[in-house]
Amino acid sequence: MSADGRIVWLACSGLLALAFPVGVGWMTTRGKAPSDGQGGQLLAVALLALFVAGTVGFSLLYGAVHFSSLGEEPRPSWQWEPFGEGSGLVAWGGIGTQALDTPARAALFLLEAAGTLSVVAIALAPVLGKLNAPGWVAAAVAIAGLIYPVLGHWAWGGGWLAATGRTGYLGHGFVDPGGAGLHYALGGLLALAGLVATGSRHRGPARGGNPTPPAMLLTFSGMVWLQLGSTHTLSPELGTMALNTLASATAGGLAAALYMAFTTTRLRSDMLGRGLLAGTACAAGLAPLASTLTNVLAGAVAGCLACLGSYLIERVWKLEDSAGLVPAFGLGGLWGTLAVGLFADGRWGVGLNGIGATRYLGVPGQGVTGILFLAPGMSPDFGQLAAQVLGLAVIVGWGLGIGWLCFRLASIRTAWLKR
Repeated sequence: MSADGRIVWLACSGLLALAFPVGVGWMTTRGKAPSDGQGGQLLAVALLALFVAGTVGFSLLYGAVHFSSLGEEPRPSWQWEPFGEGSGLVAWGGIGTQALDTPARAALFLLEAAGTLSVVAIALAPVLGKLNAPGWVAAAVAIAGLIYPVLGHWAWGGGWLAATGRTGYLGHGFVDPGGAGLHYALGGLLALAGLVATGSRHRGPARGGNPTPPAMLLTFSGMVWLQLGSTHTLSPELGTMALNTLASATAGGLAAALYMAFTTTRLRSDMLGRGLLAGTACAAGLAPLASTLTNVLAGAVAGCLACLGSYLIERVWKLEDSAGLVPAFGLGGLWGTLAVGLFADGRWGVGLNGIGATRYLGVPGQGVTGILFLAPGMSPDFGQLAAQVLGLAVIVGWGLGIGWLCFRLASIRTAWLKR
């Protein structure tokens, strides 16, 4: 596919992926029209996150990357590698329009804008009512301008996490094709950190939310476009990826329905929707890497995890997450990230991150590989599993640690102003 075609695909998929943060905002209002104050907060958060992402976030994430596949010429950039090649911690490609001065980067920004808004929406939606204006402004700036882009640089922008295949002989390095870890797991973990830091608890049984199938389906649609756009190209493999995503999402929803039927003898549409979204979040990691049947299995596990996580959040920890964003996205994304190291069958990702361009583990044409359900002739790769576990540890530590600090400072500021 030509560079011009790739740029058009990125721009279109990025714009369509904006349905995801819109759907998340709709979910948190329980399917009702938001009040003037609530609607104003949601819109202000989105606009602020877009501004910060365009000003500094994109440069921090992709400042050290040269997109030759999009027809981009080499450009000056800076990356801090304190321990030599493959140890990149921070990059910078210029502020604002300096980093968005080509059609390729402008189109890629549209896709990353949807990704940034997704993380911000998942993280802030459950706690938005607990923070005043300075609090949520500070949190939105921190997430869009530091927390997400720095982690994104480590995994997608030529940073140390993606390079662990070369520096630590851990498979192909950390692999996250569609953002299972960087979008959904990170967003869910930030939301959990925010709920804990702001003390967002309820008394007694969790309050049942109104079913919001249209909001969940809108969110699902945005997630699919965000994942398809992450390929950066319009190719025949997109059909298989879309099928695998749909299979995983369907399995997640049905598994959640069966779980509820056996444990409570009744079906809750919100729980079915959480299973659907958890299966989709899981597919963001596994859809291009494994067979349809394997994605069905992984999606079913994600749906069950969403139900178990909902019980833990609502009944055990008594945190007020009425939309179920933490179990649906957080657990679904974490499981999808780990599933890459377990179920990747080796047919995709040849030469990814500079590993095995012609032969890997003695097998010609072997790509990213897990340890189970491999394609014929592929060798299991425990190094890839180790890379995914390392990536999970980094995402959990970064999301909960930095996230808790961010929301704690924001909530302290809010409490001080109320006095």
